[in-house]
Amino acid sequence: MISDILPAMNDLALPTALTQWIRGVFRKGLFLTDDIARFMESAFGTQDLSAVLAQTQDSEIDSLLELLCYPDTDLQIQFESRWGQYPFTTNDLTAVVTLLGETGLRTRILSHAGTLLAFIDMPPFALEAFVQRLNITWQPPSELSSALAQHHPDNRGLAIRVHLRNARLLWHEDQIHLMALYLDKMPPESEQFETCLTFLISILPELLPGSDGFDFLVAKKFFYFQSLCRAEDFERKRQSSNMEIMILQGARAAHGSINEWQRNMRQIDLICQSLFGRTQFFQQPGEHCLDIENADTARQVQDVMRLLS
Repeated sequence: MISDILPAMNDLALPTALTQWIRGVFRKGLFLTDDIARFMESAFGTQDLSAVLAQTQDSEIDSLLELLCYPDTDLQIQFESRWGQYPFTTNDLTAVVTLLGETGLRTRILSHAGTLLAFIDMPPFALEAFVQRLNITWQPPSELSSALAQHHPDNRGLAIRVHLRNARLLWHEDQIHLMALYLDKMPPESEQFETCLTFLISILPELLPGSDGFDFLVAKKFFYFQSLCRAEDFERKRQSSNMEIMILQGARAAHGSINEWQRNMRQIDLICQSLFGRTQFFQQPGEHCLDIENADTARQVQDVMRLLS
């Protein structure tokens, strides 16, 4: 029970304590990441933070402040370790945002090497964005909580919780079951554990209520197979012709790369083998390819079903 392992706090103490922790984070300073530096170069033509902040009338400054207030993975793991088990409510979230906005909050902006780049007084909207991105009200469904406690009780479990917290799913029963199965069956020592976890989370929104997990994964793999067919067919045409002629002939560039579709199919195979002990293989793309979107005859539909069987 959460009440057995967490210090007792009244309704006012919990958001106040979290607010103090967040203030401590900002007092330590925020880091200027490579992604933010690239944004500055694109939006302002420079990576000099002092020069950018001097452009106080520039509307892009607000976007920069929100980017600076984006909690990175290490910080999210710190939050998960210290606060992740607390069942925060939406009222708690509102209280934290209000408390942060009541007084000014100045933070240091640091380079990767820890060099001080600037001091910034963070506006309320940026602080609210920070709290919203922490997603403090999320708690794993009971089935996922049990799977985490049983199979991932160490620091790896904190990283997994961060991924799940960031998923922003409503988590219907079939999504929960498939993810719990992943946490139960996927070998945690596998080098592909986190990569496949991220991949599975990215496609889970497409899993509809009432769907079978294995069938869903095989259908996704077949979609990737079809995309691979198109990408390889386009590449063969490109090598044997030129783009001008292909454009005149009405050829369309395939979406995604060959490597991308192959990688997605390999991830599906690894997940299916680990969770269900089997997967579904299709004919090689170069030998036979069916276009589901244009399968408008009974024979074509039967061919699709045969390929999946």
